[in-house]
Amino acid sequence: MGAPSSKKSLFLFITCMMYFYVIMTSQKHLFYLAPLRGITDIIFRTSFEKYFGQFDFLMPPFITTVKGEKVALYHIKDISSGENDRKRVIPQIIGNDPEDMLKLASCMHDLGYHTVNWNLGCPFTPVTRKKRGSGLLPYPELIKSILDKLIPALPCSFSVKVRLGLDEKHELSKVIPVLNDYPLSEVIIHPRTGSQEYSGTVDLDSFELYTAQCRHTVVYNGDIFTADDFKRLSERFPGINRWMLGRGVVKYPFLLEALRSGKTQTEFSKLRLFHDDLYAGAKETLSGPSHILGRMKGLWLYMAGSMPEGQKLLKKIQKTKSLSAYERLIDSVLKQIS
Repeated sequence: MGAPSSKKSLFLFITCMMYFYVIMTSQKHLFYLAPLRGITDIIFRTSFEKYFGQFDFLMPPFITTVKGEKVALYHIKDISSGENDRKRVIPQIIGNDPEDMLKLASCMHDLGYHTVNWNLGCPFTPVTRKKRGSGLLPYPELIKSILDKLIPALPCSFSVKVRLGLDEKHELSKVIPVLNDYPLSEVIIHPRTGSQEYSGTVDLDSFELYTAQCRHTVVYNGDIFTADDFKRLSERFPGINRWMLGRGVVKYPFLLEALRSGKTQTEFSKLRLFHDDLYAGAKETLSGPSHILGRMKGLWLYMAGSMPEGQKLLKKIQKTKSLSAYERLIDSVLKQIS
């Protein structure tokens, strides 16, 4: 009589442990690197993970669809490098022609990527006026017609990144039902409108509303700058365990580890090494001092926020006119804090 009872107890124990594992795994927070055009390219992504830890997923800046039979290698050079981890990197497409989108997605799949993302969130006017990015959100029927042609032909899984609308936050209310009709891997929601760009505050009430309406896994994106921001958001949205970090993690590269460990540590020696990698990469890939300076000044618009007296430093950086002047300034500043 003892053996069956022991087996039953063992079975119950294993079942309970498996259930506990599933619950714990489902609650694990996953962190994504957001696509920031001109910032989070392969040089940034590789250097960041070298010094500040790995993201669960990384989304490179969007790649625009192209006309013609083939996609040129230079057009996809940011994701064609072997340094991209195909299991974690999710390439992003921006466009509104299903044939061109399929061609680009198929090219990405051929490179070894299992998932691609459609950008329905870019807020910048040169993009939106072409009915791309968030410029498509006022046209749910057009979105439906694109997905009708695209989804059945795709060789890989597909996700979508959206905002609340182009000009009005209610525009997404007509897009979510459309997205619900397709087998998407996830929907990333940035709770601002396109016309807001990055001004104002995120609309958490609208995020809550649309998350409840969405049948897909939802990723939160927007205004996570500190551990307190994350704590507040994760407490308000306990059903969300996927978080996209963009401007916050560029401004403060130590943020990813702070969110994972709950501890805020600033090792400025790492910041120096990180900067030097980015600068070396810019000099290697860009042509001419003005392009290199422009790239570094763009990065410092964010990174200055993690430095002592960051705004004063940023003004000095913006005034530099030559690479030698820039190098002297940065060397002096980073030596003082390292």
